[in-house]
Amino acid sequence: MKSPFLTMVAEQMYLKRYAKSTIKAYLYWIASFIRFNSMRHPTTMGHNEVELFFSFFKLV
Repeated sequence: MKSPFLTMVAEQMYLKRYAKSTIKAYLYWIASFIRFNSMRHPTTMGHNEVELFFSFFKLV
């Protein structure tokens, strides 16, 4: 995994005993969210970016 952020997320989920398939799915969607928002760090985004992402993928 290239991203320190995604590595940290994966490590935290592993420590909390998430299933490998769950970790993989979460990392896929987190990375998709970051790419959708022009590689901005998730801590710099908020409700509006999440709504746009969900609307784009018809997840809401």
